[in-house]
Amino acid sequence: MRRPLLILLVLLLPLALAAQKSRKKPPQQLLVLTNVNVVNVTEGSVEPRMNVLIRDGRIEAIAKRALIQAGRHVQVVNADGKYLIPGLWDMHVHTALRPEAEGMLPLYVAYGVMGVRDMGGDFERIRHMREEIAAGRMPGPTIVAPGPFVDGPQPEPDPSFLPVANAAEARAAVRSLKARGVDFIKVQAGLSPEAYRAIAEEAKRSGIAFAGHVPESMNAVEASDAGQKSIEHMSPALPGDAAILLACSGREEPLRRELLALRAPEVKPEEARARTRALQADLVSSYSEAKCDRVVARLARNRTVVVPTLIWSVSIRPAAREDPIGQLPMQYVPAKLRERWTTARRSFLESAPEETLALNRQMAEMAQRLTGKLHRGGVTLLAGTDNFDAFVIPGFSLHQELELLVRSGLTPAEALRAATVSAARFLGRHNDTGTVAAGKRADLVLLDANPLEDIRQTRRIAGVVFAGKYLSRSELDKLLAEQERAAAGTP
Repeated sequence: MRRPLLILLVLLLPLALAAQKSRKKPPQQLLVLTNVNVVNVTEGSVEPRMNVLIRDGRIEAIAKRALIQAGRHVQVVNADGKYLIPGLWDMHVHTALRPEAEGMLPLYVAYGVMGVRDMGGDFERIRHMREEIAAGRMPGPTIVAPGPFVDGPQPEPDPSFLPVANAAEARAAVRSLKARGVDFIKVQAGLSPEAYRAIAEEAKRSGIAFAGHVPESMNAVEASDAGQKSIEHMSPALPGDAAILLACSGREEPLRRELLALRAPEVKPEEARARTRALQADLVSSYSEAKCDRVVARLARNRTVVVPTLIWSVSIRPAAREDPIGQLPMQYVPAKLRERWTTARRSFLESAPEETLALNRQMAEMAQRLTGKLHRGGVTLLAGTDNFDAFVIPGFSLHQELELLVRSGLTPAEALRAATVSAARFLGRHNDTGTVAAGKRADLVLLDANPLEDIRQTRRIAGVVFAGKYLSRSELDKLLAEQERAAAGTP
């Protein structure tokens, strides 16, 4: 009789024997990754040739040696020469704003993104997605979500928005959303100062965080002082999403007045576009280093986190005729939506004057410059992409964001932390995720090369461990092929 294969690893022997002795319980599936280089994202180091034991969706132990007997309940993956990182988090997505987004959830897993922070949408749709993922009917990430945007009055009812017109309505909105079970409150740019301050007070009283945009009528430092947990976006591509850059302007108040004037109903679309471009140029040219030093210091002191979403602003605002969109995995975007995106982009590039492209380049450069300044000033940055906007592909875009963070001045280790351990700490889930450690969820990414040497190596995915289950490169390719067929509308 052929003897069973033994993997010599001594520290895990008691765990394996205990499982064998328990005859009353059904055997649990074990997954062992052998000889893998474990990336310590907290310290920015590598623990070479480790063996990782995963049982029932959790990391049970990590050790140099142990003894595991092979069998039908044990899966051994030889990870020699590979690098193991925690599952990635995209900290700014929208999974429930567009009907196509739900069908693209498996892309997150295929690209190693095991968790997302949804930043506003129909909460009932998000509940449905969570149920589908939890039941195993669809691969998809863990979803942390606020439910609808809390914003000012809206032109028409929309389940993705909860409009409030005054302080009383704002307080009631916080209470109702907490009762519905949301994870936090998402504030939006159209809130009045009165409503915003009421949200901040009620959120604090109710013990729930609030995060999102800074109201256009307020200053980013005011929002930070009020306890807003994170501020989103770092680009003047849309002036209402440039709260920090506006706070760093030497002409902040005149530019804020112009921004608010743009929202007046009598402003015609063509006039609004021209005035918006002028405002964008003024935001860039009026930047004050000394003023920005004070803003950054206050954000750091208040521990306000920033999610730059650099890839979002780059994707929606082309900066050159030689458009890099052909490098994106557009085959996973539903065909009709893909055609709509590409047609609009082609029309823009054919008609945009050179000064518009130059301004887009300036805005992208300013966003990266300010991101680096925040990082050097001690402000925690998180990796987010704002997908599912045009050309921001779920899963894939997070790897682009990591590369842009490095271009902004972060080291590869620091960029990686923005999508792992820093995200977990921000969410209060650091005991469950964010690092490769015993006791944590087995949501992991196996890479062909070391991401600490080159952040682009996060794209070289050899396999993922998704809820404790190993998906090899071939299985991920099958998942992507299914996505491509679904996007094309073919069975």
